[in-house]
Amino acid sequence: MRCLFGVAVLVVAQMVSAADYAIENVSVIPMTFEGVQSNYTVVVSDGLIAEICQSSDSCGADVKTVIDGSGKFLIPGLSDMHAHVAMSDFGDEVPPVMQKMALDSQRQRILQYVLFGVTTIRDPAGVHSSLALRSDIEDGVKAGPRLFTANVPMDGDPPLHPVTTPFATPEAAADFVRETARSGYDMVKIYSTLPVPTFDAIMDTAQEEGIPVGGHVPMPVPFEYALKRGMRSIEHLSGYDMACAGEDAGLEPIMRDVYQGWAYCTPERIAALAQLTAEYEVWVDPTLIVVEGVMTEYDRYTVIDEDQRKHIPPVMLSYDQYLYQIFPAISRAGLEGTRAVRLAIVKALSDAGVPLLLGTDTLAAGYDVHQEMALMAEAGLTPYQILTAATSEPARYFDREGEFGTIVAGASADLVLLDENPLVDVGNARAIAGVMLRGEWWSDERIADAYDGLQTEFAQARELLTQATGNSE
Repeated sequence: MRCLFGVAVLVVAQMVSAADYAIENVSVIPMTFEGVQSNYTVVVSDGLIAEICQSSDSCGADVKTVIDGSGKFLIPGLSDMHAHVAMSDFGDEVPPVMQKMALDSQRQRILQYVLFGVTTIRDPAGVHSSLALRSDIEDGVKAGPRLFTANVPMDGDPPLHPVTTPFATPEAAADFVRETARSGYDMVKIYSTLPVPTFDAIMDTAQEEGIPVGGHVPMPVPFEYALKRGMRSIEHLSGYDMACAGEDAGLEPIMRDVYQGWAYCTPERIAALAQLTAEYEVWVDPTLIVVEGVMTEYDRYTVIDEDQRKHIPPVMLSYDQYLYQIFPAISRAGLEGTRAVRLAIVKALSDAGVPLLLGTDTLAAGYDVHQEMALMAEAGLTPYQILTAATSEPARYFDREGEFGTIVAGASADLVLLDENPLVDVGNARAIAGVMLRGEWWSDERIADAYDGLQTEFAQARELLTQATGNSE
């Protein structure tokens, strides 16, 4: 029986004789409604939330370990719905020392997510080895958040960027979608240059195979047409750039200089597009933080966020150079000039009732989830709206409501214990006193030790990079 406000006990049908943990006297923020359940006990057994009751009812008396939640707040584990943890094969030209650091970086990143309270991630650009990583995490072989993964991104021919896979015909694209679904991937990721016939083939086949399609709204595809065809998620606010630019700007220059269409957005146009989006069942994953880091040529050499950089494995810092290659200096200046537009789109979408996801598309694993939260707050979203994008909406996106993302009986015990109330200030989500990952308790001492261990590894990697390349990056 579910009871959000009363004293009824929530019980999983199958219970073991002794529960693993009881988090007692804690203020629960279940993310099934906007509010706090004060002085509750949450019992965890076999990796699941077994019972939730008011502490006065003394549920879960027979437990192995009691965690004192007095004065603390319990939220569901956070999600990063645009994470990149896939590792491609290395060519012979990559020195072995660099290959080892790159492989180490995957382990380091999935661990670091946990230390920042992130217990679920979605990788929209996976490879075949991503399926093995997903299994290793599920089986407890590797410590990391629950992983959902796409196959490699699908683009038109020629593609926008070399990291995507081009498809010259609708038939080839349809075959790839079938292969993606039957291989066990969780979604199809589409990119920016797909022509309408190929886009249609992808959408038709995905519907037949029962696999969701998310990604960029392809630039040749009209915005509302993409919504009508059933895109499950829109990444990076793509599509809104082309829709704002319209025919007046001319398609060719906007396609050549991606995302510059945001410069044509007006308050009225943003409001209309938000209302249009709300008419369809689609989630939007803004990933504000990734564009935030694409700086002008001057700032590139004068503004360095050392706190963010220390949370990125040193071997991955070269990714910054990739961003500077795909966005020339003029484009980056244009992106910086449309920062207010991106914030306004996020606020308009939220006001219109469009479900949002929280994603980063960056490599400061976990750390940038909290930076993205801060940007959403700057856009004008409330702490509860931001937490919803980071907890319950990811589960709804994957049709997994009740399995994670909320504190309810039967859900996976993915929990974050906080020293402060995040509904007062979403920045309090960083005040982590402990994390529970699928029923495994990570105390603040364990988190601190793991964090220090990662920082030591990063320092050693910087020294090895200096020796191997003569450059610490």
